[in-house]
Amino acid sequence: MVELDNLDVKILTHLQGNSRKSFNEIAKNCLTSVPTVNSRVNRLLELGVIRKFTIDIDNSKIGITEAILLVNASPNAINRVAEELMALEEVKELYVTPDSDTAIVSRIAGDMQRLLGIQDRIDLAGVINISVIPVKTQFKKDTTIPLASSSITLTCGYCDRKMTGNAVRKKFDDKDYFFCCDTCKGEFEKKYVKLLEKA
Repeated sequence: MVELDNLDVKILTHLQGNSRKSFNEIAKNCLTSVPTVNSRVNRLLELGVIRKFTIDIDNSKIGITEAILLVNASPNAINRVAEELMALEEVKELYVTPDSDTAIVSRIAGDMQRLLGIQDRIDLAGVINISVIPVKTQFKKDTTIPLASSSITLTCGYCDRKMTGNAVRKKFDDKDYFFCCDTCKGEFEKKYVKLLEKA
């Protein structure tokens, strides 16, 4: 596992929210320099933490249908079927469940006729059941990961103690800070308010 510090997490949080944010804007929000942000992003790219920068397109605005593909298959066929599905351009996400009725769950997008014809383009040997379920209404789609509550090791913004697990996250003037507990967050907030009063 790659070890990240608070600055890495702050930079990743900004990029997850909007990968078009300039390094200048991220540097201001993270209270650091543009060269530091640049070197951190390059390091995260080299380590494979950041795989690519992309955009989020609303498929419904351009007439592309989204659907869920459910495939139940025998355990000895699951890897082959998953590989065949991954080769199809319509498959956007693919997950294999660990339950006894081995299943593949995919998010697919494209022309509805092609989505319904996916079963004709894969080898169905070992496939027990296959279903294409069109998405009627999308209520939420969020590909970001809650970094502050992951297994990343952070240091508290007030007491500098290393913490794992859930961190308390608070924005002060659009800047993210992480704390080990509500007490440290409260103490930091008091100091922050005093500094603003003096400014």
